[in-house]
Amino acid sequence: MHDRPAGWRLAAVLSAAVLAISSSAVLVRGMEAEPLAIAAWRTLGASLLLFPAWGPAVGRVEGRDRLGVLVAGAALGLHFATWFMSLQLTTVLRSTLLVCTTPLWAGMLDVALTGRWPRPRFVVGLGVAVVGVGAMTVADGAGGTAGEGAWMGDLLAVFGAVCAAVYLRVSQSVRQRVGAGATMGMVCATAAALLWAVSLGRGEVVVGFPPATWGLLLLAVLGPQLVGHQGFTWAVRWVPAATVALVVLLEPLGAAVLAAVFLGEVPGAGVWVGGVVAVGGLAIAVRREAGTEDRGSGDGV
Repeated sequence: MHDRPAGWRLAAVLSAAVLAISSSAVLVRGMEAEPLAIAAWRTLGASLLLFPAWGPAVGRVEGRDRLGVLVAGAALGLHFATWFMSLQLTTVLRSTLLVCTTPLWAGMLDVALTGRWPRPRFVVGLGVAVVGVGAMTVADGAGGTAGEGAWMGDLLAVFGAVCAAVYLRVSQSVRQRVGAGATMGMVCATAAALLWAVSLGRGEVVVGFPPATWGLLLLAVLGPQLVGHQGFTWAVRWVPAATVALVVLLEPLGAAVLAAVFLGEVPGAGVWVGGVVAVGGLAIAVRREAGTEDRGSGDGV
């Protein structure tokens, strides 16, 4: 077993990871490509770059971890596909905030798998988060940006959050026995295989993109995927997943700031207030008393 890294190193990795994933939504919105094609290229690019880490390790992975990689990869592929679709239908803030409800779904998954009901704090935090999301969407609708497409985008983002919860739960179990690079590489390769099969089966255009789209795809692979997801996968080996979840909850606010700067997508004051309340509720829900955090719990991405 490897020694636990220094606290400053863990903090640096988590900070870089949350900054990287905050750019994901803005990068996707700038691409001229179908959501499935974007997800397929992003996961394929990450798996190729990580091949030196996971290629030699494939033959040493045990049966249960191979199954875990398959399940986690399928869940990651669905997470990206549904979230990227969501970003085409609703605002960056709404989509990113809803996809970051992953900790709540991870908690519910705990109940389903273990039969253990969440602490009262989880229920209170869930209630606060629901109020915040409701206030945010009502304020957004009052500004004229809500509609049938926006609500469909919201639902897709929520489904993406559920898929992320499954991916994180399963990949964290694999991570206890398999290295970070190998785990992420195999999961991305599995997700890429699924996404490419679906994209080609649907007859989607997967090549011939404008140069700017290829550049944004490269940035998405190097930033959100490798620095972001890989950083969290590495850190969760030593940091309780609930702590990682709290860090990830900064993503919606970071994404909203970037969307305002680069896309001119400036939410009204009511949307900001609702978003902050929702993030606060999520923080209450996933926070645990010191010394009682379970390393098997999930986090959001």
